[in-house]
Amino acid sequence: MICLKSVQAQTGNQSDTTGPDPQEFNNQSDTTGNDPQELVKPEANTPLGNSGGATIDRKAFDSSFEGAGINEAINLFEESQAVQFGQYLGVNFFGEVATAQEISQSLDELYRQRGRKSAIIYVVSLKNQLQLLLILANNQPIRKVILEANRELVQKTAKEFRSQVTDRGKQNGYQDSAQKLYQWIIAPLESVLKANQIDSLVFSLDSGLRSIPLAALYDGKQFLIENYSVSIIPSFSLTDTRYVPIANKKMLALGISKSTQGKAPLPAVATEIALLTNSLWTGQKLLNEQSTIDNFEAISRQGHFGIIHMATHAEFKPGAIHNSYIQFWNAKLGFDQMRQLSQVLEWQQDPKVELMVLSACRTALGDKEAELGFAGLTIQTGVKTALGSLWYVSDEGSLALMTKFYEQLKTAPIKSEALQQAQLAILKGQVRLEEGQLQLDRERQLPLSPELSKPNHRNLSHPYYWSAFMMIGNWN
Repeated sequence: MICLKSVQAQTGNQSDTTGPDPQEFNNQSDTTGNDPQELVKPEANTPLGNSGGATIDRKAFDSSFEGAGINEAINLFEESQAVQFGQYLGVNFFGEVATAQEISQSLDELYRQRGRKSAIIYVVSLKNQLQLLLILANNQPIRKVILEANRELVQKTAKEFRSQVTDRGKQNGYQDSAQKLYQWIIAPLESVLKANQIDSLVFSLDSGLRSIPLAALYDGKQFLIENYSVSIIPSFSLTDTRYVPIANKKMLALGISKSTQGKAPLPAVATEIALLTNSLWTGQKLLNEQSTIDNFEAISRQGHFGIIHMATHAEFKPGAIHNSYIQFWNAKLGFDQMRQLSQVLEWQQDPKVELMVLSACRTALGDKEAELGFAGLTIQTGVKTALGSLWYVSDEGSLALMTKFYEQLKTAPIKSEALQQAQLAILKGQVRLEEGQLQLDRERQLPLSPELSKPNHRNLSHPYYWSAFMMIGNWN
Protein backbone atom coordinates (compact mmCIF):
# COMPACT_ATOMS: atom_id res chain seq x y z
CA MET A 1 0.00 0.00 0.00
CA ILE A 2 1.28 3.45 -0.89
CA CYS A 3 -0.21 6.88 -0.34
CA LEU A 4 -0.37 7.65 -4.03
CA LYS A 5 1.35 6.39 -7.10
CA SER A 6 -0.86 7.28 -9.94
CA VAL A 7 0.01 5.69 -12.82
CA GLN A 8 3.51 5.20 -13.61
CA ALA A 9 1.63 8.13 -14.81
CA GLN A 10 3.97 10.81 -14.88
CA THR A 11 7.15 8.89 -15.54
CA GLY A 12 6.03 6.14 -17.90
CA ASN A 13 7.99 5.42 -21.03
CA GLN A 14 7.87 2.86 -23.78
CA SER A 15 9.93 0.36 -21.86
CA ASP A 16 7.43 0.07 -19.02
CA THR A 17 4.17 0.20 -20.92
CA THR A 18 2.51 -2.17 -23.33
CA GLY A 19 1.95 0.42 -26.03
CA PRO A 20 3.33 3.62 -27.48
CA ASP A 21 4.74 6.44 -25.42
CA PRO A 22 2.09 7.90 -23.14
CA GLN A 23 0.76 11.35 -23.91
CA GLU A 24 -0.26 14.00 -21.42
CA PHE A 25 -3.73 13.98 -19.92
CA ASN A 26 -4.42 17.53 -21.03
CA ASN A 27 -3.14 19.90 -23.64
CA GLN A 28 -2.34 22.50 -21.07
CA SER A 29 -3.65 25.61 -22.77
CA ASP A 30 -6.20 24.31 -25.27
CA THR A 31 -9.56 22.80 -24.47
CA THR A 32 -9.57 21.17 -27.89
CA GLY A 33 -6.38 19.31 -27.14
CA ASN A 34 -5.57 15.70 -26.37
CA ASP A 35 -8.34 13.22 -25.74
CA PRO A 36 -7.93 11.51 -22.36
CA GLN A 37 -9.51 8.33 -23.72
CA GLU A 38 -6.41 7.79 -25.83
CA LEU A 39 -4.46 7.43 -22.62
CA VAL A 40 -6.42 4.44 -21.29
CA LYS A 41 -4.58 1.16 -21.54
CA PRO A 42 -5.17 -2.20 -19.84
CA GLU A 43 -2.23 -3.39 -17.80
CA ALA A 44 -0.34 -6.23 -19.36
CA ASN A 45 -1.89 -9.58 -18.45
CA THR A 46 -4.32 -7.89 -16.06
CA PRO A 47 -8.04 -8.62 -16.42
CA LEU A 48 -10.40 -5.66 -16.50
CA GLY A 49 -11.70 -4.73 -13.08
CA ASN A 50 -8.70 -6.23 -11.30
CA SER A 51 -5.95 -3.75 -11.90
CA GLY A 52 -2.64 -4.17 -10.18
CA GLY A 53 -0.21 -1.31 -9.72
CA ALA A 54 -1.06 1.78 -7.77
CA THR A 55 -3.04 1.78 -4.55
CA ILE A 56 -4.00 4.42 -2.01
CA ASP A 57 -3.30 4.29 1.69
CA ARG A 58 -6.24 6.44 2.75
CA LYS A 59 -4.80 7.35 6.15
CA ALA A 60 -1.59 8.57 4.54
CA PHE A 61 -3.55 10.36 1.81
CA ASP A 62 -5.68 12.22 4.37
CA SER A 63 -2.58 13.36 6.22
CA SER A 64 -0.83 14.48 3.04
CA PHE A 65 -3.92 16.26 1.74
CA GLU A 66 -4.53 18.19 4.97
CA GLY A 67 -0.91 19.36 5.04
CA ALA A 68 -0.68 20.27 1.37
CA GLY A 69 -1.01 23.71 -0.11
CA ILE A 70 -4.10 24.25 -2.23
CA ASN A 71 -2.42 23.67 -5.60
CA GLU A 72 -0.73 20.52 -4.37
CA ALA A 73 -4.02 19.34 -2.82
CA ILE A 74 -5.75 19.69 -6.18
CA ASN A 75 -3.00 17.65 -7.82
CA LEU A 76 -3.25 15.01 -5.09
CA PHE A 77 -7.00 14.63 -5.54
CA GLU A 78 -6.74 14.53 -9.35
CA GLU A 79 -4.15 11.78 -9.01
CA SER A 80 -6.13 9.86 -6.41
CA GLN A 81 -9.16 9.85 -8.70
CA ALA A 82 -7.04 8.47 -11.54
CA VAL A 83 -5.82 5.69 -9.25
CA GLN A 84 -9.30 4.77 -8.00
CA PHE A 85 -10.96 4.72 -11.41
CA GLY A 86 -7.95 3.00 -12.95
CA GLN A 87 -7.99 0.26 -10.34
CA TYR A 88 -11.68 -0.42 -10.77
CA LEU A 89 -11.64 -0.34 -14.56
CA GLY A 90 -8.37 -2.24 -14.85
CA VAL A 91 -6.55 0.44 -16.83
CA ASN A 92 -3.53 2.70 -16.53
CA PHE A 93 -3.70 6.44 -17.03
CA PHE A 94 -0.59 8.10 -18.34
CA GLY A 95 0.42 11.74 -18.22
CA GLU A 96 0.61 14.75 -15.97
CA VAL A 97 -2.63 15.69 -14.27
CA ALA A 98 -4.01 19.15 -14.98
CA THR A 99 -2.92 21.89 -12.58
CA ALA A 100 -5.28 24.40 -11.02
CA GLN A 101 -3.97 27.11 -13.35
CA GLU A 102 -4.54 24.96 -16.44
CA ILE A 103 -8.06 24.05 -15.32
CA SER A 104 -8.82 27.73 -14.71
CA GLN A 105 -7.57 28.63 -18.19
CA SER A 106 -9.69 25.87 -19.74
CA LEU A 107 -12.80 27.14 -17.94
CA ASP A 108 -12.15 30.61 -19.32
CA GLU A 109 -11.79 29.31 -22.88
CA LEU A 110 -15.01 27.32 -22.55
CA TYR A 111 -16.80 30.41 -21.26
CA ARG A 112 -15.63 32.37 -24.30
CA GLN A 113 -16.94 29.59 -26.56
CA ARG A 114 -20.28 28.90 -24.90
CA GLY A 115 -21.13 31.98 -22.82
CA ARG A 116 -21.69 29.93 -19.65
CA LYS A 117 -19.54 30.24 -16.53
CA SER A 118 -18.61 26.92 -14.95
CA ALA A 119 -16.93 26.13 -11.64
CA ILE A 120 -15.11 22.95 -10.67
CA ILE A 121 -15.77 21.80 -7.09
CA TYR A 122 -13.73 19.04 -5.51
CA VAL A 123 -15.51 17.49 -2.51
CA VAL A 124 -12.98 15.62 -0.37
CA SER A 125 -14.28 13.65 2.61
CA LEU A 126 -11.46 13.29 5.16
CA LYS A 127 -11.62 11.44 8.45
CA ASN A 128 -11.89 14.56 10.61
CA GLN A 129 -13.27 17.16 8.19
CA LEU A 130 -14.75 17.94 4.80
CA GLN A 131 -12.70 20.01 2.37
CA LEU A 132 -13.97 21.87 -0.69
CA LEU A 133 -11.63 23.04 -3.44
CA LEU A 134 -13.12 25.51 -5.92
CA ILE A 135 -11.65 26.46 -9.30
CA LEU A 136 -13.09 29.33 -11.35
CA ALA A 137 -12.08 30.82 -14.67
CA ASN A 138 -9.05 33.13 -14.37
CA ASN A 139 -9.03 33.07 -10.58
CA GLN A 140 -6.92 31.63 -7.83
CA PRO A 141 -8.40 28.42 -6.38
CA ILE A 142 -10.32 28.63 -3.12
CA ARG A 143 -10.29 26.16 -0.23
CA LYS A 144 -12.91 25.72 2.47
CA VAL A 145 -12.61 23.44 5.49
CA ILE A 146 -15.77 22.27 7.31
CA LEU A 147 -14.53 20.84 10.59
CA GLU A 148 -17.86 19.54 11.89
CA ALA A 149 -18.43 17.45 8.76
CA ASN A 150 -16.19 14.47 9.45
CA ARG A 151 -16.21 11.48 7.12
CA GLU A 152 -18.47 9.30 9.24
CA LEU A 153 -21.12 12.01 9.57
CA VAL A 154 -21.00 13.05 5.91
CA GLN A 155 -21.22 9.47 4.65
CA LYS A 156 -24.11 8.72 7.02
CA THR A 157 -26.01 11.82 5.92
CA ALA A 158 -25.37 11.07 2.24
CA LYS A 159 -26.85 7.58 2.62
CA GLU A 160 -29.86 8.95 4.49
CA PHE A 161 -30.47 11.56 1.81
CA ARG A 162 -30.23 9.08 -1.04
CA SER A 163 -32.61 6.71 0.76
CA GLN A 164 -35.11 9.41 1.75
CA VAL A 165 -35.29 11.16 -1.61
CA THR A 166 -36.40 7.91 -3.26
CA ASP A 167 -39.31 7.53 -0.82
CA ARG A 168 -42.24 9.22 -2.56
CA GLY A 169 -44.52 8.35 0.37
CA LYS A 170 -42.92 11.05 2.52
CA GLN A 171 -43.32 14.26 0.58
CA ASN A 172 -40.66 16.25 2.44
CA GLY A 173 -38.85 13.49 4.30
CA TYR A 174 -35.56 14.19 2.54
CA GLN A 175 -35.33 17.88 3.42
CA ASP A 176 -33.31 17.68 6.65
CA SER A 177 -30.51 15.62 5.09
CA ALA A 178 -30.70 17.67 1.87
CA GLN A 179 -30.18 20.86 3.89
CA LYS A 180 -27.30 19.42 5.90
CA LEU A 181 -25.45 18.46 2.72
CA TYR A 182 -26.23 21.86 1.20
CA GLN A 183 -24.78 23.61 4.24
CA TRP A 184 -21.59 21.54 4.03
CA ILE A 185 -21.02 21.42 0.27
CA ILE A 186 -22.62 24.54 -1.24
CA ALA A 187 -23.13 27.19 1.44
CA PRO A 188 -19.41 27.76 2.18
CA LEU A 189 -18.87 28.64 -1.51
CA GLU A 190 -22.17 30.37 -2.22
CA SER A 191 -21.04 33.98 -1.96
CA VAL A 192 -18.13 33.35 -4.32
CA LEU A 193 -20.33 31.51 -6.82
CA LYS A 194 -22.85 34.36 -6.87
CA ALA A 195 -20.19 37.07 -7.08
CA ASN A 196 -18.69 35.34 -10.11
CA GLN A 197 -22.11 34.75 -11.73
CA ILE A 198 -21.54 31.01 -12.05
CA ASP A 199 -24.08 29.12 -14.17
CA SER A 200 -22.81 25.55 -13.98
CA LEU A 201 -21.38 23.47 -11.12
CA VAL A 202 -19.11 20.56 -12.02
CA PHE A 203 -18.33 18.22 -9.11
CA SER A 204 -15.49 15.76 -8.65
CA LEU A 205 -16.55 13.71 -5.64
CA ASP A 206 -14.76 11.57 -3.11
CA SER A 207 -15.57 7.93 -2.51
CA GLY A 208 -19.00 7.34 -0.98
CA LEU A 209 -20.41 10.63 -2.31
CA ARG A 210 -20.65 9.86 -6.02
CA SER A 211 -24.27 8.68 -5.90
CA ILE A 212 -25.69 11.77 -4.17
CA PRO A 213 -28.52 13.30 -6.25
CA LEU A 214 -26.85 16.71 -6.19
CA ALA A 215 -29.65 18.48 -8.05
CA ALA A 216 -31.91 17.97 -5.01
CA LEU A 217 -29.63 19.59 -2.43
CA TYR A 218 -31.85 22.09 -0.66
CA ASP A 219 -31.16 25.43 1.04
CA GLY A 220 -34.51 25.58 2.83
CA LYS A 221 -36.25 27.46 0.02
CA GLN A 222 -34.80 26.25 -3.28
CA PHE A 223 -33.18 23.20 -4.77
CA LEU A 224 -29.65 23.52 -6.13
CA ILE A 225 -30.94 22.92 -9.66
CA GLU A 226 -32.99 26.13 -9.46
CA ASN A 227 -29.79 28.18 -9.54
CA TYR A 228 -27.23 26.04 -11.35
CA SER A 229 -26.90 23.28 -13.87
CA VAL A 230 -25.14 20.35 -12.22
CA SER A 231 -22.83 17.60 -13.47
CA ILE A 232 -20.11 15.28 -12.20
CA ILE A 233 -16.71 14.30 -13.57
CA PRO A 234 -14.33 11.54 -12.46
CA SER A 235 -11.66 14.26 -12.52
CA PHE A 236 -10.80 17.13 -14.83
CA SER A 237 -7.79 15.27 -16.22
CA LEU A 238 -9.99 12.28 -17.12
CA THR A 239 -12.58 14.44 -18.92
CA ASP A 240 -12.59 15.41 -22.58
CA THR A 241 -13.88 18.98 -22.29
CA ARG A 242 -13.76 19.84 -26.00
CA TYR A 243 -16.94 21.42 -27.29
CA VAL A 244 -18.60 20.04 -30.43
CA PRO A 245 -22.13 21.08 -31.53
CA ILE A 246 -24.57 18.23 -30.94
CA ALA A 247 -27.86 19.44 -32.46
CA ASN A 248 -27.22 17.84 -35.86
CA LYS A 249 -25.70 14.58 -34.63
CA LYS A 250 -27.53 11.38 -35.58
CA MET A 251 -29.00 9.15 -32.86
CA LEU A 252 -29.06 5.38 -32.43
CA ALA A 253 -31.88 4.58 -30.00
CA LEU A 254 -32.26 1.15 -28.46
CA GLY A 255 -35.21 0.24 -26.26
CA ILE A 256 -36.74 -2.77 -24.55
CA SER A 257 -40.32 -2.30 -23.37
CA LYS A 258 -41.16 -5.98 -22.89
CA SER A 259 -39.96 -8.36 -20.20
CA THR A 260 -36.82 -10.23 -21.21
CA GLN A 261 -34.48 -12.48 -19.25
CA GLY A 262 -36.50 -11.94 -16.09
CA LYS A 263 -36.41 -8.13 -16.16
CA ALA A 264 -39.57 -6.12 -15.55
CA PRO A 265 -41.24 -4.55 -18.61
CA LEU A 266 -40.83 -0.83 -19.29
CA PRO A 267 -44.09 0.06 -21.07
CA ALA A 268 -43.21 3.71 -21.76
CA VAL A 269 -40.07 2.76 -23.66
CA ALA A 270 -41.86 2.07 -26.95
CA THR A 271 -43.33 5.57 -26.82
CA GLU A 272 -39.97 7.04 -25.80
CA ILE A 273 -38.05 5.44 -28.67
CA ALA A 274 -40.68 6.32 -31.27
CA LEU A 275 -40.84 9.92 -30.07
CA LEU A 276 -37.06 10.35 -30.10
CA THR A 277 -36.43 8.91 -33.55
CA ASN A 278 -39.61 10.09 -35.30
CA SER A 279 -40.12 13.57 -33.87
CA LEU A 280 -37.33 14.95 -31.71
CA TRP A 281 -34.20 13.68 -33.41
CA THR A 282 -32.85 12.11 -36.59
CA GLY A 283 -31.68 8.56 -36.29
CA GLN A 284 -32.34 4.84 -36.24
CA LYS A 285 -33.99 2.61 -33.65
CA LEU A 286 -33.88 -0.92 -32.31
CA LEU A 287 -36.91 -2.00 -30.27
CA ASN A 288 -37.49 -5.18 -28.25
CA GLU A 289 -36.57 -8.29 -30.27
CA GLN A 290 -34.45 -6.15 -32.60
CA SER A 291 -32.33 -4.98 -29.66
CA THR A 292 -29.70 -7.69 -29.81
CA ILE A 293 -26.01 -7.10 -29.32
CA ASP A 294 -25.30 -8.22 -32.91
CA ASN A 295 -27.85 -5.80 -34.35
CA PHE A 296 -26.54 -2.97 -32.21
CA GLU A 297 -23.01 -3.59 -33.41
CA ALA A 298 -24.05 -3.99 -37.05
CA ILE A 299 -26.01 -0.72 -37.19
CA SER A 300 -23.26 1.10 -35.32
CA ARG A 301 -20.82 0.09 -38.03
CA GLN A 302 -23.06 1.43 -40.80
CA GLY A 303 -22.59 5.07 -39.92
CA HIS A 304 -21.44 7.43 -37.21
CA PHE A 305 -23.91 8.16 -34.44
CA GLY A 306 -23.16 11.11 -32.20
CA ILE A 307 -25.81 10.07 -29.66
CA ILE A 308 -26.42 6.58 -28.27
CA HIS A 309 -29.72 6.33 -26.36
CA MET A 310 -30.43 3.15 -24.40
CA ALA A 311 -33.87 2.80 -22.82
CA THR A 312 -33.31 -0.53 -21.13
CA HIS A 313 -32.40 -1.87 -17.72
CA ALA A 314 -28.82 -1.26 -16.61
CA GLU A 315 -27.33 -2.08 -13.23
CA PHE A 316 -24.23 -0.79 -11.47
CA LYS A 317 -23.61 -3.50 -8.91
CA PRO A 318 -21.09 -4.22 -6.15
CA GLY A 319 -17.89 -6.08 -6.95
CA ALA A 320 -15.87 -6.26 -10.14
CA ILE A 321 -16.84 -4.29 -13.22
CA HIS A 322 -18.19 -7.36 -15.03
CA ASN A 323 -20.98 -7.62 -12.42
CA SER A 324 -22.51 -4.42 -13.79
CA TYR A 325 -24.36 -4.66 -17.08
CA ILE A 326 -26.67 -3.25 -19.74
CA GLN A 327 -29.64 -5.43 -20.70
CA PHE A 328 -29.95 -6.26 -24.39
CA TRP A 329 -32.79 -8.42 -25.68
CA ASN A 330 -30.75 -11.60 -25.84
CA ALA A 331 -28.11 -11.07 -23.16
CA LYS A 332 -26.75 -8.92 -20.40
CA LEU A 333 -23.65 -7.11 -21.63
CA GLY A 334 -21.17 -6.60 -18.79
CA PHE A 335 -19.56 -3.19 -18.60
CA ASP A 336 -16.16 -4.74 -19.23
CA GLN A 337 -17.61 -6.11 -22.48
CA MET A 338 -19.32 -2.77 -23.16
CA ARG A 339 -15.97 -1.06 -23.00
CA GLN A 340 -14.45 -3.59 -25.37
CA LEU A 341 -17.38 -3.15 -27.77
CA SER A 342 -16.99 0.63 -27.68
CA GLN A 343 -13.33 0.23 -28.60
CA VAL A 344 -14.24 -2.04 -31.52
CA LEU A 345 -16.80 0.55 -32.67
CA GLU A 346 -14.23 3.33 -32.16
CA TRP A 347 -16.49 5.52 -30.05
CA GLN A 348 -13.41 7.14 -28.57
CA GLN A 349 -12.03 8.15 -31.96
CA ASP A 350 -12.85 11.49 -33.56
CA PRO A 351 -15.60 12.22 -34.38
CA LYS A 352 -16.46 10.79 -30.98
CA VAL A 353 -19.79 9.72 -29.59
CA GLU A 354 -20.79 12.97 -27.93
CA LEU A 355 -23.53 11.60 -25.66
CA MET A 356 -24.66 8.23 -24.32
CA VAL A 357 -27.92 8.10 -22.36
CA LEU A 358 -29.03 5.26 -20.07
CA SER A 359 -32.58 6.23 -19.21
CA ALA A 360 -33.38 3.26 -16.94
CA CYS A 361 -30.28 2.44 -14.91
CA ARG A 362 -29.69 1.97 -11.20
CA THR A 363 -26.68 2.21 -8.89
CA ALA A 364 -26.36 0.14 -5.72
CA LEU A 365 -26.96 2.47 -2.78
CA GLY A 366 -23.80 3.35 -0.89
CA ASP A 367 -21.56 0.81 -2.64
CA LYS A 368 -18.24 2.41 -3.57
CA GLU A 369 -17.53 0.06 -6.49
CA ALA A 370 -20.98 0.62 -7.99
CA GLU A 371 -20.41 4.36 -7.63
CA LEU A 372 -17.10 4.08 -9.49
CA GLY A 373 -18.89 2.29 -12.31
CA PHE A 374 -21.56 4.98 -12.59
CA ALA A 375 -19.25 7.98 -12.25
CA GLY A 376 -16.76 6.33 -14.61
CA LEU A 377 -19.27 5.80 -17.44
CA THR A 378 -17.45 8.08 -19.85
CA ILE A 379 -14.13 6.36 -19.18
CA GLN A 380 -15.65 2.91 -19.58
CA THR A 381 -17.35 3.61 -22.89
CA GLY A 382 -15.11 6.21 -24.53
CA VAL A 383 -17.96 8.71 -24.96
CA LYS A 384 -17.55 12.35 -24.02
CA THR A 385 -20.76 12.72 -22.00
CA ALA A 386 -23.03 10.21 -20.29
CA LEU A 387 -26.47 10.73 -18.78
CA GLY A 388 -27.79 8.11 -16.41
CA SER A 389 -30.14 7.66 -13.47
CA LEU A 390 -29.03 6.76 -9.98
CA TRP A 391 -32.19 4.71 -9.41
CA TYR A 392 -35.04 3.36 -11.50
CA VAL A 393 -37.36 6.29 -12.04
CA SER A 394 -40.99 5.53 -12.82
CA ASP A 395 -41.49 4.61 -16.45
CA GLU A 396 -43.61 7.65 -17.20
CA GLY A 397 -41.32 9.92 -15.19
CA SER A 398 -38.36 8.86 -17.32
CA LEU A 399 -40.39 9.42 -20.50
CA ALA A 400 -41.30 12.92 -19.34
CA LEU A 401 -37.75 13.94 -18.50
CA MET A 402 -36.19 12.43 -21.61
CA THR A 403 -38.72 14.12 -23.88
CA LYS A 404 -38.02 17.53 -22.37
CA PHE A 405 -34.25 16.95 -22.25
CA TYR A 406 -33.96 16.23 -25.96
CA GLU A 407 -36.18 19.20 -26.77
CA GLN A 408 -33.86 21.45 -24.78
CA LEU A 409 -30.72 19.84 -26.20
CA LYS A 410 -31.55 21.31 -29.61
CA THR A 411 -31.05 24.86 -28.37
CA ALA A 412 -29.34 24.86 -24.95
CA PRO A 413 -25.85 26.42 -24.93
CA ILE A 414 -24.42 23.48 -22.95
CA LYS A 415 -25.65 19.93 -22.35
CA SER A 416 -25.90 20.26 -18.56
CA GLU A 417 -28.22 23.24 -19.03
CA ALA A 418 -30.50 21.13 -21.23
CA LEU A 419 -30.80 18.67 -18.34
CA GLN A 420 -31.35 21.49 -15.87
CA GLN A 421 -34.20 22.94 -17.92
CA ALA A 422 -35.84 19.51 -18.22
CA GLN A 423 -35.57 18.97 -14.46
CA LEU A 424 -37.00 22.41 -13.72
CA ALA A 425 -39.93 21.84 -16.08
CA ILE A 426 -40.88 18.72 -14.10
CA LEU A 427 -40.21 20.30 -10.70
CA LYS A 428 -42.46 23.26 -11.55
CA GLY A 429 -45.24 21.10 -12.96
CA GLN A 430 -44.88 22.36 -16.52
CA VAL A 431 -44.33 18.75 -17.62
CA ARG A 432 -46.84 16.42 -15.99
CA LEU A 433 -49.20 13.49 -16.50
CA GLU A 434 -52.79 14.55 -16.91
CA GLU A 435 -55.92 12.86 -18.26
CA GLY A 436 -54.04 10.09 -20.01
CA GLN A 437 -51.60 12.47 -21.65
CA LEU A 438 -48.08 13.73 -21.09
CA GLN A 439 -48.43 17.49 -20.84
CA LEU A 440 -45.22 19.00 -22.28
CA ASP A 441 -46.26 22.64 -21.92
CA ARG A 442 -49.46 24.69 -22.13
CA GLU A 443 -50.02 23.98 -25.81
CA ARG A 444 -48.64 20.49 -26.37
CA GLN A 445 -49.75 17.09 -25.14
CA LEU A 446 -48.51 13.60 -25.98
CA PRO A 447 -51.15 10.81 -25.85
CA LEU A 448 -50.04 7.89 -23.68
CA SER A 449 -50.72 4.23 -24.30
CA PRO A 450 -53.50 2.69 -22.13
CA GLU A 451 -51.10 1.00 -19.72
CA LEU A 452 -49.49 4.38 -19.01
CA SER A 453 -52.60 6.53 -18.83
CA LYS A 454 -53.46 5.48 -15.27
CA PRO A 455 -53.60 7.23 -12.92
CA ASN A 456 -55.16 10.09 -14.84
CA HIS A 457 -53.13 12.65 -12.95
CA ARG A 458 -49.68 12.37 -11.45
CA ASN A 459 -47.60 15.13 -9.96
CA LEU A 460 -43.97 14.55 -10.93
CA SER A 461 -42.54 17.44 -8.91
CA HIS A 462 -41.09 15.25 -6.13
CA PRO A 463 -37.28 14.99 -6.57
CA TYR A 464 -37.63 11.22 -6.89
CA TYR A 465 -38.74 11.83 -10.49
CA TRP A 466 -36.09 14.31 -11.65
CA SER A 467 -33.03 14.33 -9.37
CA ALA A 468 -31.93 10.77 -10.19
CA PHE A 469 -30.62 11.88 -13.58
CA MET A 470 -26.96 12.86 -13.55
CA MET A 471 -24.73 14.20 -16.31
CA ILE A 472 -21.25 12.70 -16.27
CA GLY A 473 -18.14 13.93 -18.05
CA ASN A 474 -18.24 16.75 -20.61
CA TRP A 475 -20.94 19.17 -19.44
CA ASN A 476 -20.49 21.54 -22.43
